[in-house]
Amino acid sequence: MKKTTGLYVQQIMRSLLVVAALFLLCGPVSARDVSVSDVRGLLGAIKTAKPADRIVLQPGRYRLSKILITRPGAADAPVTVTALNPAQTQIRTSAVELFKLDAPYWVFENLDIRGGPNSHHAFHIVGRADNTVLRGNHIVGFHASVKGNPQDNLSPDNVVIKGNAFYNLTPRKTSQPVTLIDVVGGDKWQISKNFIADFAKAGGDNISYGAFLKGGGKDGLFEGNLVMCEWRQKGFRRVGLSFGGGGTFRCTGPDCPLEHKNGSMRNNVIINCPEAPGVYINRSRDISIHHNTIFKSWGVLLRFKDSFAKIQNNIMSGAVSLRKDAEAKSDDNIQTGYPFGAYASSLARKLKERISDYDVKFSDWIETADVVKMHSTIDGFSDWLGKSSIGRGDEVLNSLFLNPGEADFRLQKGVAPPTVPYDYGKVKLDFCGRERGKVIFPGVIDFSAGPCNVLALRDRILNRFGVRY
Repeated sequence: MKKTTGLYVQQIMRSLLVVAALFLLCGPVSARDVSVSDVRGLLGAIKTAKPADRIVLQPGRYRLSKILITRPGAADAPVTVTALNPAQTQIRTSAVELFKLDAPYWVFENLDIRGGPNSHHAFHIVGRADNTVLRGNHIVGFHASVKGNPQDNLSPDNVVIKGNAFYNLTPRKTSQPVTLIDVVGGDKWQISKNFIADFAKAGGDNISYGAFLKGGGKDGLFEGNLVMCEWRQKGFRRVGLSFGGGGTFRCTGPDCPLEHKNGSMRNNVIINCPEAPGVYINRSRDISIHHNTIFKSWGVLLRFKDSFAKIQNNIMSGAVSLRKDAEAKSDDNIQTGYPFGAYASSLARKLKERISDYDVKFSDWIETADVVKMHSTIDGFSDWLGKSSIGRGDEVLNSLFLNPGEADFRLQKGVAPPTVPYDYGKVKLDFCGRERGKVIFPGVIDFSAGPCNVLALRDRILNRFGVRY
């Protein structure tokens, strides 16, 4: 009897131990701060990271090479890499890619990251890196600051890129793609409240993009971003935001997959893209473009038969242009130009290229001074066309707003803001986060709530890092 009782007690104790172990395993993960003050400490903390770890960089300079991240965080306990004092902490690299993420639930915030002339990516987000968050960072000097790619037949989904500054100090001298947020594949990427600027490409085709989502993804969102194609530099062709970009797939038939499906662009300010559209749609379908403000850019361009977008309640220089059988439903927008103006701009650029080719081939007969004069004449025509109402119509928006080229969208004295008759209900708040009223104002600002300082978004980010501009 005693032996039987003893066995029974042992079984109960084992059961209690199993229950306790399960409770410990399934219970909440305890967070821990891991303070690092040098490169070795940072690499060690990343290599041994556990869910809920918060890796905190102390002030200083960290010169890093490529870092591969494969240890996952958890849905309720991501791994966070942050800086204690963003203005006194610098990460520097000359690597082609800095952080390569192939694991889910990592957060990078408050980091000042600078690349070199041959640096492609600050963050390469691939494969299993679902639910990555990039928040409040300052990232300068990369061909594509953020790159998203499939790997092992997996694409990272649900990535959030919010409140960051992305720009370059000089045009990138490369024939490689230059797009500060370059995403190929992946669903439900959210790109919001970022400052994106100065992303020129001085090589190859000279065409660059602020950000695009392409490669077969869906449900992507661009919201509340400030895109200044030309901020402190000028020249080259710079496209603002895009679904589809330059295209991923090498086929054009009915079986070719879409570049993007069911994407949204809303409440974005896109300015100073004088040689390109502010918004470009390439083989992307069921796209909604609502309440954006586009200035000194060739409006919205859709290309190829598979492209379809609803374009409503926007203010734009230029117009909605459809090429190669693209389709759009365009309603209640303020457009200040005509679609054919964009063709004229392209022709002027090609004419300059042709003249330069002749200068090389027939240099014995054509004087360099004559070529310069012809280029100057064409540039003068392009500038006039941009300002004119038969081109982009920049003059119209200049007469409405104080200084739209500097993102100052306060109204000129005595000028009433434009209104439209119908609200399509896609955008509940304006750029400054205020609820939209009953009067329907196109573009990013609801003027019934008073002025909205668009540049405050840029200034908040840069001031945190002590950046002078």
